[in-house]
Amino acid sequence: MRRVIALLTVAVAACGTGDGGKWVPSGPGQITLGSIAKDGTWKSLSDGEEVKLEPGAQGGFHVWMKFRAHDVPPGDLTMLRTARRLTDNKLVLKSSGAQKMGAPGDDGLWELPAAVPMFMCPSPIGLSVVDLPIVFSIVLQDPAGKTIAENEITLLPRCPDDARAFCEKICTG
Repeated sequence: MRRVIALLTVAVAACGTGDGGKWVPSGPGQITLGSIAKDGTWKSLSDGEEVKLEPGAQGGFHVWMKFRAHDVPPGDLTMLRTARRLTDNKLVLKSSGAQKMGAPGDDGLWELPAAVPMFMCPSPIGLSVVDLPIVFSIVLQDPAGKTIAENEITLLPRCPDDARAFCEKICTG
């Protein structure tokens, strides 16, 4: 119900135009979660899909995620990122930060220019994230803290073959 109310609020608030009067939202804000393909282009993700835990610069492992926003007004928003184990709802990641939304195209679509890291491990003590379904969520909020758009997807993180031993050591709690 909270999500429906938030989306209806966005629909009413977004009745103006963006991008100098060219863009008019067609409905409440929506985001689609995805990633980057090997060639750097958008890659759609599906619930239950296996994803590789990617090594990061400081020795941890991440799942890289992007999003496409539809009917989200341009401007300064806050992006909340969370990840929870599906089996017991244990929190793996909670992060927030500023997100500047560009003007959407004529179709109302805007794509996050670069993927953001969903940090998975080293995981908290006693909390394994390897080979377990993780619910990833991205929420966009306006400056007042109202939800503009949100979505979640359940993915199955796997250690990369070339770093399996180290990954399993630090990603199994």
